Amino acid sequence: MLLTAVRRLYSYDASMNRRVLGVASELDNGQFTSVVVHGQPSIRDTLIHIADAMTCHLPWWNGSMTRDESFARQFPPADYPDVRAVSEFIHAVEQEAAGFIATLTGDPDLERVYRRTRPDGSIVERPLWEMMLHVANHGTQHRSEVALMLTALGHSPGDLDLL
Repeated sequence: MLLTAVRRLYSYDASMNRRVLGVASELDNGQFTSVVVHGQPSIRDTLIHIADAMTCHLPWWNGSMTRDESFARQFPPADYPDVRAVSEFIHAVEQEAAGFIATLTGDPDLERVYRRTRPDGSIVERPLWEMMLHVANHGTQHRSEVALMLTALGHSPGDLDLL
């Protein structure tokens, strides 16, 4: 049951990313890359942040990198100058996530525990399901910020609810 929920949530995230990116494509590049809401990054930078969070976790989860190696990678927003570049990056990340999720065969896979050591030496252990829900929720939070910015620019993405 948990695996079904995780699959549904990641599918929802991908569909809402497409919706937001579709609306963002109506903006000129200045609107896309400039601060819209004081104190917040641009729409572009926020979308890159969403993808960055998932990109940092996936190689750790699938075992292709250690946590430290994966989280050390950088994805500077300037490397993604327009909506098309951001869309391609996000789509690639979503494909990688879908590929990883396809390897999960049942709820016991989601119970796999990942361990990391904090700089202070303390150890944190988290099950995969908890981290996956965190990353999906993180995307929802930041997509809502993008939706606010798009709306402020007169380009509301409409309803972003799961149901």
